[in-house]
Amino acid sequence: MYSLLIYLHPQGDGSPPEVHPHFLYKDGNGRSNHNQRATYMSKAIKDNPDMFQSITDILEDVCRIVCEIIRKHLPDAFNRIRVFCEILPLNQMPTTYPFPGVVLNVQVCTEGHIDANDDTICVIIPFGPHEGGELVLHEAGLVLELREGDIFIFPSSRLTHFNMHFKGVRGSIVMHTDKEVKSWNSNRNGWDSHMVVKN
Repeated sequence: MYSLLIYLHPQGDGSPPEVHPHFLYKDGNGRSNHNQRATYMSKAIKDNPDMFQSITDILEDVCRIVCEIIRKHLPDAFNRIRVFCEILPLNQMPTTYPFPGVVLNVQVCTEGHIDANDDTICVIIPFGPHEGGELVLHEAGLVLELREGDIFIFPSSRLTHFNMHFKGVRGSIVMHTDKEVKSWNSNRNGWDSHMVVKN
C-alpha cells in the first residue's frame, strides 16, 4: 500500500493573530513543527518525488475521466469534495482532483472495514491480470467482480467493504478525501484570521 495525499496542519483556534506562527509554542514545550501549519505532502511523496511524478503523470487521463463522471452524475458530492483542492496554497491542483488523496494498492487483500475518515465518496479502479479479488459490500449484500479499468464509486465511510482472495497480479487505485478537510475549508483549521493566512 502506497499512500499519496495532502495533509493538514494543526489547529490554530485561539492563537494570537498578531504573532507569527513560527513564534507560537505550547507552554513548557520549546519545540514545534512549524512546517505543519500549512497543508503539506505525505512522507511517501517527499521521499519519492520522481515516483510520485511518474504515478501522477500516468493517472492524469484516468483522473480527468473520473472527475467528469463525478461532476456529471454526482454533482452534490463533486461540489462538496472539490472545495479543498481549489483552495490549496499556491494554487496547487492535485492530479486526482476533486480528490486530494490517492492510495496505490498492489497485491493487497483487505479485511472488512469502513473508512470512517473518508468524506462522502471514494473511487476504486482495479488493474492487473488476476482472477478473483471481488469487492464485497457487506451491508448492501453485493459481491462485485470488477474488471481491470472499471471505475467504482461508493460511500466508503458508510459501507463495510473488503476484497476476496485472488490469483495473479492485482492492484487498485483508490481516490478519497479525508473528513478533516472540512475544517480547512471553513476556517483554514482556525488560522483564517491569522496574519499569515489572510488574503
